[in-house]
Amino acid sequence: MRLVVLLATALVLASCGLFGLGDRPVATVPNVPRERSVDPSAAAALINAHRSARGRQALVVDPELNAIAAETARELARRNVLKTEMHTAAGLGRRLEAANYSADRAAENLGAGYPTLVLTVDGWKASSEHNRNLLNEDFSRMGIGLALTDEGPLHSFWVLILVRPDEEV
Repeated sequence: MRLVVLLATALVLASCGLFGLGDRPVATVPNVPRERSVDPSAAAALINAHRSARGRQALVVDPELNAIAAETARELARRNVLKTEMHTAAGLGRRLEAANYSADRAAENLGAGYPTLVLTVDGWKASSEHNRNLLNEDFSRMGIGLALTDEGPLHSFWVLILVRPDEEV
């Protein structure tokens, strides 16, 4: 039953990564050096400041989710595309299940082409669907990943996974 709830929730929430500002860089993305890695604590600080300003509780960085997000980012970079079966309710559910991560609710934000964490989070905040995920009160944990490629126009692939683990229900 939990998997059904997870998939239903993910279907609604994960679809936001397929459209909107987080899918591709906006025309105003500055030409700055790409960050080579992502610091999950720095990501949490940015996202939690945004959440706190809107009365939401802080997210906790989860190393297991970081690993899942990083693997997803590497696969997106390998494919050099955001719109994949991976970024669907079923895809997110399968990735969490394969990692033996049990979640009552889950969603993810994708971003590509953003050279820095700050620009990525700003892009998510500017997209209504991505921002809805960032501010969703159901989520308590997060994981983030970044993968780079020199192929194609996007170069940077960002993945943010947000969950409420089963044990918190």
